Amino acid sequence: MKLKSHFPDQKSSIVLPIVTVAITIGIFALDTATDSEVAAAVLYVAVVLMSVRFCERRGVILVSSGCMVLTVLSYFLTDTGVKQIGLINTAISLLAVGLTTYLALKIESIRYVAQSLAEADKLRDALVGSVSHELRTPLASILGGVSILAETPAVVKDQRLALVANGIRDEAMRLNNDIQNLLDAARITSQGLQSRRDWTDATDIIDAAVERISRRYPNHRIDLDVGRNLPLVHVDPVLVEQALGQIIANAARYSPPASTIKITASVENQQLIISVRDEGVGLTVDEKGKLAERFFRGQRHIGKISGSGLGMWIANTFIMSSGGKLEALSPGEGQGTTIRFVFPISLHIDDDETVTQEG
Repeated sequence: MKLKSHFPDQKSSIVLPIVTVAITIGIFALDTATDSEVAAAVLYVAVVLMSVRFCERRGVILVSSGCMVLTVLSYFLTDTGVKQIGLINTAISLLAVGLTTYLALKIESIRYVAQSLAEADKLRDALVGSVSHELRTPLASILGGVSILAETPAVVKDQRLALVANGIRDEAMRLNNDIQNLLDAARITSQGLQSRRDWTDATDIIDAAVERISRRYPNHRIDLDVGRNLPLVHVDPVLVEQALGQIIANAARYSPPASTIKITASVENQQLIISVRDEGVGLTVDEKGKLAERFFRGQRHIGKISGSGLGMWIANTFIMSSGGKLEALSPGEGQGTTIRFVFPISLHIDDDETVTQEG
């Protein structure tokens, strides 16, 4: 019988088997002395459950088999005149021990698989985070250098050189965005997302996101329709700006060049609504239901439009961490998509308390 090597305390790993053996002996003595009127051997179930704590799978099976042998032996050693009752008790005990062993091993197997998957996820996220950080430094140098190169007079005058330089810059920016997504995903899964909320003007968030993303997609026209005197919202401005930038970038990637991306912000039913509407590929019913799932990508886009399937999941997580919700609307395939951020509006009280406005 092999003891589990990962048992946390060496002293406990010795005490528990000794206690288990003592209990087994006590059950055997009780079963033999009860004249078969009581199915005392059913108590061997406790022995099996205890063995799961310190034995590997084969050891648990051996312990269970030993309990069954002791149950049969007790039947023959019991001095009773009613053999039928003894047979019934023995059968009940054997069935209980066998069924308990099967279920205990199944549960332990599932628990081990779940633990292995959790450890694999942690290792993967740590690896992704480490590799991504290592890539950011040289990529920043490449991006900065090619941006300067693309704007030099000699390159601007030469159409071929300008095309190459702009292509390198666009691909470097795309790679930088993909690495940022990997870092955000690792941050969410391994460390947990901590939102730092502050009273923020939604207009500032929108302007920052538009300025950052418009440089990556200069061929798209971004139309802003932001209402006047928008109320302050209690959100994490960094996370919301990143989420909005992600949605604008998605709108550009999934819509034709030179198409319009319309961004609006307004107050409806005591809620601040920021929406991004594109003229792109739209959403099917299946895509609409799975859009915010991790690593989800529509089958019709795989191989045609680059992406990792993390953007919408990250955006949704960031918005939820600020107390909002993300909604996806689309009339259908090829008819464009509208993504909405919905935040509740609260009153800003001087003593740092918030009171939700009543309708």
